[in-house]
Amino acid sequence: MKEDEEKPKPTLSPGQAFPDIVFEQLSDASFLVFDRVKGEIVASNSHLLLHDGLEYVPLPRLPWPTCGIKSEPNGDLAQTRKELLEKLNTQKLQGEYESEEQLFNEIRTFFSEHLDVSNELLFDVYAAFTLATWRAENFTVVAYAFFLGPLASGKTRALECFHRLCYRAIMAASMSAASLFRVLEAWHSTLLLDETEIYNRESMVEVLALLNSGYRRGQYAIRIEKLEDGCPQIGMFDTFGFKVLAGTEELAATLQSRCIITTMSKAMRHINLFIDEEKAQDLRNKLLMYRFRNLGKPQNFDVSRLNGYFNNARVIELFVSLLHVAPTEEIRERLIKCMKQITQSRLDEEQASLEARVFDAVLKCEDAINCSKISTQAITEAFNFGLPEKEQLKSYQVGRKVAALGFEKCRFSGGKSGFFWNSKHIERLKARYYPTVSNMPSLPSLMMDKEANSEQPKNEGCEGSPSQANSEESQIPMKSEGSEQSEGSEGSLEALATKTSKLEPLKDHFEDKCVICGFRGRMDFQVTLHDNSWALLCRDCGLALGKRLNQP
Repeated sequence: MKEDEEKPKPTLSPGQAFPDIVFEQLSDASFLVFDRVKGEIVASNSHLLLHDGLEYVPLPRLPWPTCGIKSEPNGDLAQTRKELLEKLNTQKLQGEYESEEQLFNEIRTFFSEHLDVSNELLFDVYAAFTLATWRAENFTVVAYAFFLGPLASGKTRALECFHRLCYRAIMAASMSAASLFRVLEAWHSTLLLDETEIYNRESMVEVLALLNSGYRRGQYAIRIEKLEDGCPQIGMFDTFGFKVLAGTEELAATLQSRCIITTMSKAMRHINLFIDEEKAQDLRNKLLMYRFRNLGKPQNFDVSRLNGYFNNARVIELFVSLLHVAPTEEIRERLIKCMKQITQSRLDEEQASLEARVFDAVLKCEDAINCSKISTQAITEAFNFGLPEKEQLKSYQVGRKVAALGFEKCRFSGGKSGFFWNSKHIERLKARYYPTVSNMPSLPSLMMDKEANSEQPKNEGCEGSPSQANSEESQIPMKSEGSEQSEGSEGSLEALATKTSKLEPLKDHFEDKCVICGFRGRMDFQVTLHDNSWALLCRDCGLALGKRLNQP
């Protein structure tokens, strides 16, 4: 009797990953077991799994779409399962998909058949996101996806697509903080939350905090579970994991910064009216085999290759897991192109923020510096100049923003409040809010062309290349339709600008081949906000092709 009491109870589990085996629960409440040493499936019909002296029992019901072995309509179920296992154990059909690239493209096609979004690059993001959820244990930081839009714009359909394909995807309209961290701790699921506007309420602050912490491994929700003999029993709950959110309102800034955002609108092209459940089932089976074969594999992309090319570390964090699972360099190129678009979008938002406007007011007060100090009142007057009364700020409001920007507070002899003028800190803030193109290197192609990388002929004259950094006389060959230069002549942008009284008439008149992406056609100008400087940009990849020019 005592032996029965001492024997540990079987553990309910939908699957586990150990160094020697990985197993996952199927739709018929059996475990599919993969031997990581042999690289093959070794069992599939055991309802109990014994490992290291512990018994694991399948859950009586799974809250996510499951993988399963198909049975013949009129055949014997057990015999059909056995036959399919024999096929899976053969070298040809083990894994059920031809290549990771082919699986990626199938997932991408599934999303494009069920969703209509304005940016085609996002379908690559969705496919990579799906693959990454099946290898979440491999990463220390993961991405969130957020679908923002009005009613009937396809947000819930997007969640349904992820619900069908992501690893242990649980879909809920709302969850309490307690249920959220317990679900994530028990099952390490991919969490799908609809109607996220409710998380902006004060009553949902705890849920918001859990979502904020769950994108990085090693952050836990700590709770007192119960008291035993007067001693509190503390529980630690792992909230780490991929999450997909959808709502009609923007999220809190801290949470939204952790998301790859898709702005939804009514579909403008034909998409499937209903989810293709048969295709989704087929993809889930393939994705399970993808998990078995790739879980724990070394990451095949060196993220340090991106150092210096993106001034937003959070965007890199969002994409790092997606870049690791991308099966080809071409797909990585498309993901990086999407990264560049998101980086620019976030920079535009930051430059339009209240903090940037207050900083701009600080810059305008440089002439009002007194003994390395600047008064809060002077900054307030510079900020409010030309604004309607309703949009003007009080001195205490401006002072809080200036302090939040990192300026040290001080007092003038008369008692007026102010801040110390810190030139070094000013330059850091300029680099943040108004990054100049001349300080941002161009992103080289990541395609694996060793000969091109060794010769690097395309980087001559490209901003950020070694030759450009070491020589101020670098010139960019270009054709100018509206200038005095002949079609085959070469000249720098500076030389062209000195021949004109204004820079604006030259807009849209430069034509050249982009040395980065190969685009040939008219180029765009971009102007920064604080000194009216211009730069020539490629319309296709958005990279800078020339030095900064000060407007005459």
